[in-house]
Amino acid sequence: MEGKTGFDLLKEKVPEFRSPWLGFVVSFVWFLLFLLCMLFFWWFDDLVPYGALISQCLVALLCSAFSYAHMKNARWYREGYGPLAYRRFFHFIMPIFATWFALIFHPLIVAGPALLPTWLAVIVGLLLLSVRPLTTLHIIRSGFDSVGHGLGIYTVYPDEGTAVSAEIDLQLHSAPNVGSLCAAVAFASFRNNAEAVLVASLLSVPIVIEIGLEDREMMERCGEERREYIQRTGALFPKPGKAWGFVRLLLFMEDRGGQGNEM
Repeated sequence: MEGKTGFDLLKEKVPEFRSPWLGFVVSFVWFLLFLLCMLFFWWFDDLVPYGALISQCLVALLCSAFSYAHMKNARWYREGYGPLAYRRFFHFIMPIFATWFALIFHPLIVAGPALLPTWLAVIVGLLLLSVRPLTTLHIIRSGFDSVGHGLGIYTVYPDEGTAVSAEIDLQLHSAPNVGSLCAAVAFASFRNNAEAVLVASLLSVPIVIEIGLEDREMMERCGEERREYIQRTGALFPKPGKAWGFVRLLLFMEDRGGQGNEM
């Protein structure tokens, strides 16, 4: 499998992506699903009291259900379809990502009374939003494959997974989710109202469920070593006493070559 990363790996597992046209169609379907979620938010939020919170909860539960099916059915697909497993499994991926990104962007359309002075809300939003590219940069440096790891190919084919190792893995074992949650709260800060912040916080529902599923799956694969790794690192927040070190790591890209995490 060495050398087969990124879209080369995706094209091997899902032949439709070998055709630019079919790849565009698949991507367009994903975008339509995302738009449908956003249209649902736009329609439902003003329909009932606390509509934005209710709609965010509903889509968060839908996202969680797809994530649960994604993790629980991986072995069944692998054993039932062999080399074709991920191609058939891919129908879980598009709704997961469509609902996930809709949950992140939903706070941008939630209005309400201002919480902070506008200048302060914008500064807070920009600081939070910066966490997303910073964590992404660290994750990329660790060897994280945005397609193989990010699109769940290694969930279906764990033997083809690659090790990821960087300093951030010693602080958090779910760094990609930190960036997503901070982005959602940043968008809520730009809208500068309490309901938007509460809506953004509900992204933590599918995040916590996904972390639990991933940790359980990884403990089955790696045993006690993975369990100890989970216990000594934070999931969404650094362990007590390590917060300042985590901030310095994000800003100054310190890397002491720590032990990482196999995905």
